Amino acid sequence: LSRDVMQQIAEGLGISESKVYGVATFYSLFKTAPTGQFIIRICESAPCHIRGAQEVLEAIEETLGIKPGETTLDGKFTLEFTSCLGLCGVAPAIMINDQVYGNLTSDRVKEVLLNF
Repeated sequence: LSRDVMQQIAEGLGISESKVYGVATFYSLFKTAPTGQFIIRICESAPCHIRGAQEVLEAIEETLGIKPGETTLDGKFTLEFTSCLGLCGVAPAIMINDQVYGNLTSDRVKEVLLNF
């Protein structure tokens, strides 16, 4: 959501722009900055962490050259943390847009990324 859009929403609803901004930044699915075509969400829950999420994260960072909260220079990928994907049975897991990938290893996540 750009600043202009948030201003229009505030005017349309008759509320302050700061309230619109507060809602936009509270919910993780709203964005106030451009994101990549593909948003990679890596689960940081305890089961994923215990089963190797850190190694998967490092493989993603190495492959794409970005850290969580960043977007690749070509605008293709944005990397984000998420609280829990509800996929503890196939941890560690990531979600790329609406597609879920579980039982990941460093090598497997690199293969997944190469398919995009």
